[in-house]
Amino acid sequence: MDVFSQFQETAYTFLKLGQGGVEGNSVISTVDTTGIFKERNGMIQNNNLEVVQSDATLHIHPNESFIAEVDGNVVGHGIRADKNGSVQDYRIIGQVEGFNFETNELEFYRLTLKAEALADDDDGSS
Repeated sequence: MDVFSQFQETAYTFLKLGQGGVEGNSVISTVDTTGIFKERNGMIQNNNLEVVQSDATLHIHPNESFIAEVDGNVVGHGIRADKNGSVQDYRIIGQVEGFNFETNELEFYRLTLKAEALADDDDGSS
């Protein structure tokens, strides 16, 4: 049994990003697909300052077409997710293989995400 049969999948859009430029990162191409999206928001206190903390992860299928397009490394690209009617863009800051050593198969990639505004994103959506 794999992670995709245990948890509900959510629709998301993979964003192939063009790096940098004067205005920031911009979307080159998109792919609509599904994965297991987890978003955790909260407040933390540090040196008498309250700071919003937002951690998000996404489990993706290892056979997604866009993985080969970016030579197996999706770090630096992005995703767009719709959570409770609110669309947010994220930059992929980490990629870890979910390898099942019992079956000797790569079952998923777990991506670590950071909320981000893109250059061509005036209102939080495109």
